[in-house]
Amino acid sequence: MNITRMSIVAGAWVCLASMPALCIAQQKSQSVAEAAQKAKEQQKQAAKAPVVWTNDNLPTSATVNVVGQPTASSPAGNAATADPQAVADPADPSTDKDKLTADLAAAQKDLDSAKTDLDLAQREYKLDSDQFYSTPDYASNQQGQAKLDADKSQVSAKQQAVDAAQKKADDLQKQLDELNDKLKAETPAPKS
Repeated sequence: MNITRMSIVAGAWVCLASMPALCIAQQKSQSVAEAAQKAKEQQKQAAKAPVVWTNDNLPTSATVNVVGQPTASSPAGNAATADPQAVADPADPSTDKDKLTADLAAAQKDLDSAKTDLDLAQREYKLDSDQFYSTPDYASNQQGQAKLDADKSQVSAKQQAVDAAQKKADDLQKQLDELNDKLKAETPAPKS
C-alpha cells in the first residue's frame, strides 16, 4: 500500500510541476492568436485606405494602354489612317490572301478549342454515365438521370459548335484555295 500511495503522490507532483508549463503555453497561444488578429485588422485598414493620385505619383511614361480597338475619332485611329502605307489597297489580292490566312488561322484555333471542349464534355458524360449505371437502383435515381440528360444536351451543343467551326474553317480554306488559284492564273508565266 505504501507503494501505491507513493505513486499517487509522485503523480500529483508531476501534474503540479507541469501546470505552469501548460499555463505558459496557453498564454503564448493566446498571444499568438491576438497578434494574428491585430495583423489582420492592420491589413484590412491598409486595404481600405484610398489611393490618392497626385502629380508626384502619376505614371510618367508617354504610352497609354487602351483596351480595344482605336476608334476613328481617336488620335491613334487618325494616325493609322493618315499614313498611306499603313492602309492597304483594297483591290490588292495579296491583302485579301493575308486576311484570309489570318482568318483561317483564327478559325482553326477556334475549331481546336471547340474540339477540346467537346472532348471534355464527352468524357464527363461517360464518367457520369458509368457512375449512374453502376448503382443498383439507377432507375429510381431521378437526380442522376437529370444530370445525364444535362450532360447529353451539353455534348450535343458542343458537337454543334464543332460542326459550325469546322464549316467556317472549311469555307475559309476553300476561299483561300480559290484566291491562290486566281493569283496563279493572273501571274504571267516566266519566259524561257
